[in-house]
Amino acid sequence: MISRGCKPLLRATSDGLILRLIMEEKSGSTLLKGVILAAVTLAMVYLSGEWLASAPGPRGEGFAWSPWGYLLGLLVPLIIHELGHWSIMKLYRVPSSMPYLIPAPPLQLGFLGTLGAVINLKWLPPTPGSLALMAVMGPLAGFIAAIPFAVIGVKASILADPTVLPGGAAELQVAPALLLALVEVYAPHGEGLILLSPLAYASYIVLLVTFLNLLPVAMLDGGHIVRSAVSEAAHRAISRATIIVLGAVSMVYPAFFMFAILAVFIYLLSRGRHPGPAMGETSLGVAGMISILLYGILLALTAPIPIG
Repeated sequence: MISRGCKPLLRATSDGLILRLIMEEKSGSTLLKGVILAAVTLAMVYLSGEWLASAPGPRGEGFAWSPWGYLLGLLVPLIIHELGHWSIMKLYRVPSSMPYLIPAPPLQLGFLGTLGAVINLKWLPPTPGSLALMAVMGPLAGFIAAIPFAVIGVKASILADPTVLPGGAAELQVAPALLLALVEVYAPHGEGLILLSPLAYASYIVLLVTFLNLLPVAMLDGGHIVRSAVSEAAHRAISRATIIVLGAVSMVYPAFFMFAILAVFIYLLSRGRHPGPAMGETSLGVAGMISILLYGILLALTAPIPIG
């Protein structure tokens, strides 16, 4: 049915199961838009990396300290993240757009050079298991891709005397659990502060963004996974509870305030609603159960840990 432009929707009502078939609306080519967005994103991220690489103060050498280190360390995992989603969409023949890179102003203006990447779903995954698998495959693929960049970036980081750091240098308040573990193993140890290389900083961003995506809120990847296993009402309650917990934690650790604000924004954007899979009255299955297990592992490895 999908290949012929029909979109099925199965829902349980008081009158029994109802199957609806909705005809797909055709859209024009989006290749040019994707190329333009990618070009602008590459330029903004490179400018951000150039700014990091040329910042005053102690510096390291090599790829990890170059603009390309920041660019590749940031964009490669983000692109692979979206390709992870896209591969499952193709496997289950879920209509979708091509992956788009979203540009943002560079670090010089207080941004990162990109807002990440996105794929526009044109219909729902068919079953709860496929919804969970589609949602977890993006963070899983991006996380795996980020590990070698994080290791190289942390190894290239240097010890610096706090008294010679430039005035604009900021000390991190939280760090993802995996990055903290890599710092313990690979970072230089001794007197002074660890100055992250641009590549390590890119990995820091990727892991925090992955954690944000895994929050069980609204239409985030974590929200998709939770919705695959629970009703829409329960999904909405979990979204609200997550926002409340983030708000409470941010009162003790202010670094979590941004997570709380973003979670509220994403919840309001969808009004807390999630339609679930197209064939919602089917079981989660093995693929769904494995996806939920992987979700828990990723959430733990990317969780931001307060420092100090």
